[in-house]
Amino acid sequence: MPYTVWGAFDKFRKDTVDLDADITKKARTSRDYLFDQLNILARNHSGFPRLAGDYLSFGSFARKAKIQPLDDIDTLIILKGQGTREVQSPSSSFIHWLEVTDRLSPLFIFANEYGYVNSTKVLNRIKIYLSSVSNYKQAEIKKTMQAVTLNLKSYPWVFDIVPAVPVVNGSGKIVYYLIPDGLGNWIRTDPRIDSKNITDVSVKHPNKFLPTIRLLKYWNFRTHKPRLSSYYFETLVIKVFQNSAQINDFPQAIKYFFDNCPYYLRTSCPDPKGLGPNLDASVDSSTKEKVAKAMSEASTWAGYALMYEAQSKHDEAIYWWQRVFGSQFPSYG
Repeated sequence: MPYTVWGAFDKFRKDTVDLDADITKKARTSRDYLFDQLNILARNHSGFPRLAGDYLSFGSFARKAKIQPLDDIDTLIILKGQGTREVQSPSSSFIHWLEVTDRLSPLFIFANEYGYVNSTKVLNRIKIYLSSVSNYKQAEIKKTMQAVTLNLKSYPWVFDIVPAVPVVNGSGKIVYYLIPDGLGNWIRTDPRIDSKNITDVSVKHPNKFLPTIRLLKYWNFRTHKPRLSSYYFETLVIKVFQNSAQINDFPQAIKYFFDNCPYYLRTSCPDPKGLGPNLDASVDSSTKEKVAKAMSEASTWAGYALMYEAQSKHDEAIYWWQRVFGSQFPSYG
């Protein structure tokens, strides 16, 4: 058992928070194998959606912000969208239709009677064909109706497979992607922006930001109620540290986050990609205040921990870090 705060944090990260390097390697290999299977299905079955090049990894695993356990891996598979045109839905500026403008379009077979590509039909077709791959246990449509969830026989994690149609500008450059909205329509996204945003902050805090974000995500998911969604919480962490002084150690950084995040929590949080509604659109003020109260409490406990560590009373400091992170944080001794 650890006798110093540094040792306790090191053990906590290795045993409880960070993904094991071997598991991460196996997951990436498994993801590559999945894409090989998708390519085989596309080559051998004319009814499978036509693929355009490689996949795009997205989500917390791709951003290296995933904490234990590794339960799901998000993968964007890029479809050929030639012969289609994006049309904004009259019901919402964030919902879009994909109109077939050429009957030779690879997506024509998924169009409804009005000539618009139904994203649910695309998901169902992917599910049907993936169910035929013997190495996989089960494929089903995710409850959100935005992805195909693929259960594996050999590993505990699942793949959430999201079909995406690239939208290009006049120069042929991809400006964003259209993915299912859960109701047969499409919404815009661009994982490349999320990747750049987290990388930019990581560069300002070499080797310290990603471990910090994972530690804080553990706190968000395990030690208080209500919790914020993973993506929204990650965005708040990025906001707090994008202009802060360089992170020197995890205890100080965690205290800094709890002190400063309530300001960002109480203000609106636009989609960092500029493509969707505010991330806090469905989070009411009561929920925000409960989370802010939990952050204030955690800040107080972190302050006690830092005070005792400064006095070389590591046993007392570790006790207060246990109050912050819960019983899984290592005990002194």
